[in-house]
Amino acid sequence: MSVRLLGAAIFLIAALYTYYGQGYSVAFGDVLGPSVFPVIVGVPAMLLSASLVVFPSGQVEWPDRSHILRQVAALAILLGYAWSLKPLGFPLATFGLIAALAIVLGGNPMRALVLGAAMSLGLWVLFDQVLGLPLAFLGSVFGGR
Repeated sequence: MSVRLLGAAIFLIAALYTYYGQGYSVAFGDVLGPSVFPVIVGVPAMLLSASLVVFPSGQVEWPDRSHILRQVAALAILLGYAWSLKPLGFPLATFGLIAALAIVLGGNPMRALVLGAAMSLGLWVLFDQVLGLPLAFLGSVFGGR
């Protein structure tokens, strides 16, 4: 039964993703536009998840509570990153994301902080300075854009 529930949940998420992704458009870029990608991802996800509902297989061994809590914590960190990106700016929000995920996934806290600092600044330099994709260094909390 849990395989069917998972299949139904994935189907619903993929259908919503495909539906809302089709309305996305930009004035520049490829002829097909960015709305094609959600269809390319969403339609196979819907087909495969529907196959889980129609043809469930095997027994599911649920992970223990600690693994589920770590997954929930990782999801909360990702949602917090999406929420904090504009107010804190790219480097600070990305530092928090990388450091927190590394700690939640069992990494050494000191190494997680060093990795977060190095990766966040390195990614900002790569995207903003090298590739020319404008990312706010300081967020709106600090008077940035």
